[in-house]
Amino acid sequence: MNLGATFDDILTSLVELQLPIRKILRFYSTDFPLTDAAMPVTNPVEYTYTNPGGPANTGSTSKSIPHPPAVSKVEHVVSGLKTITYGLAELSQSTTDVACLWMLHPRLQTQECMAPFAAQFIKSWNSKPQSKNKGLIAVSFDQRNHGSRLVSPIANEAWRSGNEKHAQDMFSCYHGTSTDTSQLLDYIEAYIFPEPSDKRKITQNIVFGISLGGHAGWHVLMQDQRFSAGIITIGCPDYTRIMSDRARLSKRKTWADTQGRDFIGSTDFPTGLAQAVRKYDPAGLILGTLAEARPQSKTQTHHHTDLTQAERDVLLPLMSKTLGNKRIINLSGGADKLVPYAQGKPFLDWLKHVSGKGGFFEGSGLHFEDVIVDGAGHEVPPEMVQHMERFLLETLEGEATMDAGKVGHGRRDSRI
Repeated sequence: MNLGATFDDILTSLVELQLPIRKILRFYSTDFPLTDAAMPVTNPVEYTYTNPGGPANTGSTSKSIPHPPAVSKVEHVVSGLKTITYGLAELSQSTTDVACLWMLHPRLQTQECMAPFAAQFIKSWNSKPQSKNKGLIAVSFDQRNHGSRLVSPIANEAWRSGNEKHAQDMFSCYHGTSTDTSQLLDYIEAYIFPEPSDKRKITQNIVFGISLGGHAGWHVLMQDQRFSAGIITIGCPDYTRIMSDRARLSKRKTWADTQGRDFIGSTDFPTGLAQAVRKYDPAGLILGTLAEARPQSKTQTHHHTDLTQAERDVLLPLMSKTLGNKRIINLSGGADKLVPYAQGKPFLDWLKHVSGKGGFFEGSGLHFEDVIVDGAGHEVPPEMVQHMERFLLETLEGEATMDAGKVGHGRRDSRI
């Protein structure tokens, strides 16, 4: 497939393919220019916390959340998972409505690394007069095969670190974490508000994920309608593109032999994985549905955002169910080499176009901000934390209402 192919060329070729999975997904690996970058192993939240049991990150800790305020925390085992709930003791006695921030940590980290975010955000919200009527708590837990749930260290590693099943392991891990989030939401109230006289209820759910947690956060937003907002940080909504790029950079034979043409369906990205990506990945689900809806006679001159009525009829119910009436901020580092913005950009640009003025998804209630922090790598610098806090407070305050068709495209190369 031509590296310079347009989106229309790609979708046209999809309908000509015979195998159902490749018909939908094959184009992802080489359609758009790929980045030439090494993939450093980094801790994206090293700026924000002191490693439990390890040396303080003195030089970097002070950059983002230098002195996390004290906040209460309570540990429960819910559905067999160790969870930590922050902020229960700080809830106002008059509060009946409670918002819950579900915090999903990065790869190779544990839930403890999210504690400074909980402390900072809860303190900030509790300083607002609105907190008397709506409380804020935060919940964390270890992602699958991390922390207290670790069963195979190699399964958390990349191809370059010797994990031959990197693509399967990572997707199944964070997809599993997204289903864990929904499972915990089913039961968490029974643990934190068990008394019959307690009238407090969780009335708003917001997912907040970083890196691997950001990938999982997209799944939570797409699959669970109880979540009305998400803070996606250095995550990617297009698994096939990012893993195809990673396979190229890792010089995987399955990519190199055919320059990515047969990567989907290979041993590095098996058909079973492609089927799961088609069902659960944001780009796989939405753009895959669009590809299936396109007739074989579709011409290449037909722009991918200029949809026919039949295509709109197929996409509108799906997108309304997964993205309608939701507030999302997508935070990316402009110099991120591990999760390059370029790999999510085609899907994000398409989403902004169809949700913007004149787009078929205008009026859906989707509020979407796409923020790139110039010069930031795979990390969470102060600018991102400020964007997170601002977005969260606006969401809780309800000031940034989801007006019909309102889409916030954010600030590109943003600096505060």
